[in-house]
Amino acid sequence: MHTIEDVPTAPGALPGVGHLHLLAGRRLRFLESLPGVGPLVRIRLGTAPVYVVTDPVLVHQVQSSKGRSFGRGKQFERMIPLLGHGVITSDGELYHRQRRVIQKAFTPAHIERHVASIHRRTKESCADWKPGRPVDVLEVMKALSVAVTAETLFSNRLPEGVLAQLHRVLPVIERAAVERPMLPKVVDRLPLPYVRRGDEAMARMRALVDEAVAACRERSPEGGGDVVAHLLAARDPDTGRPLADDLIRDEVIAMLIGGVANVPTTLSWAWYHLALRPGAERRMLAEIAGIAGTAEPGHAVTTSTDPRALPYTRAVMYEAMRLHSVQLVTQRTTAAVELGGFMLPSGTDTAYSQHSLHTDPRFCRRPEAFSPERWLPGSDWKPPRHSFVPFGGGRFKCIGDNFAVAEMMATLVAVGGSWRLTLRPDTRVRTSLREPIPGPRGLMLVPEPI
Repeated sequence: MHTIEDVPTAPGALPGVGHLHLLAGRRLRFLESLPGVGPLVRIRLGTAPVYVVTDPVLVHQVQSSKGRSFGRGKQFERMIPLLGHGVITSDGELYHRQRRVIQKAFTPAHIERHVASIHRRTKESCADWKPGRPVDVLEVMKALSVAVTAETLFSNRLPEGVLAQLHRVLPVIERAAVERPMLPKVVDRLPLPYVRRGDEAMARMRALVDEAVAACRERSPEGGGDVVAHLLAARDPDTGRPLADDLIRDEVIAMLIGGVANVPTTLSWAWYHLALRPGAERRMLAEIAGIAGTAEPGHAVTTSTDPRALPYTRAVMYEAMRLHSVQLVTQRTTAAVELGGFMLPSGTDTAYSQHSLHTDPRFCRRPEAFSPERWLPGSDWKPPRHSFVPFGGGRFKCIGDNFAVAEMMATLVAVGGSWRLTLRPDTRVRTSLREPIPGPRGLMLVPEPI
């Protein structure tokens, strides 16, 4: 058994800043390099050590088999002043209570009811596209995801104008939630422009959500089985009292952030890769056209209940999730625990990178290549156990994972039923690290009717 002092340190640390310069300048390459150092690697955020788990079996232990010895980590603690105590940041008994309430709004029946709405909203958002005129697909997908998430939370009970304002403030908050955990707490108190922008956007978000929840109480407290309806109906198991207003607000904010953070990015990357691989695009569009021809008149194509219905489209989604994943997820030990032959004391900050796991050449041949075929039945490849975790795992697994899959499938089908998206030769796409999943900056795709 080794002590925590025996954990190897990643190369490249500088006095005072540790590995922050590498995380800022070439984050993805740095994270990809860590498995070569060892299954457990020490990095430094300034002078604070964080122990990055690079082996999928050990990641699974952190998430599940030894999960009782791990709670939320530094990343989530640093987000509390910004986002509050919603399900994204909370821990312990509060987290479990919140999760139990929210899960009631994500049953298969509830999700399936939303599929037709997602399909319809996507068709409407693409209706004004002009053939040959480039569109910012990421912006379209973000606006669509905000509308879909808001409907899941509020049904159709949002006050006029709130949706548009949410669309404006959410990207600012999302960037702040990614950037601030990387920096010392003192930054929150400095009069820096980006700190001020994040604080102002968060204050506006709280006001918007308070207004929306108040409108739900007035118009129809029972809602349509949406998330806010469940939160308003929930009672504290100890006192029998309704949830406090600030807790409901924090919960709604957490769900909004979680609902719009990653789905638009994944979909945008999917269409980018399809534009670069016309053969894959043709195969997906032909599959969508084939199943659309079997749908009953007036009904949306089923995309979430039968995984066999659209195997290639689903493979495109999985491959986009594999190539473009969350950069870093932290957890903190709540008791002394053995991990990979090292004894970690209570209070040790750990982390793992979904991106690094999913692009590790030890587990995936040609990991940089976009190849949906690897996910098809009959392929000679399947991800080794615990090496593909796009929604995390264990008790902190994304609560809306099945909804996200249904949303992505419904959106791919809705767009792919009418349009193909091509890439102009002069397009230069850069990867932005300011979102949980690095996003495609400058991605303009040209719609062509099918």
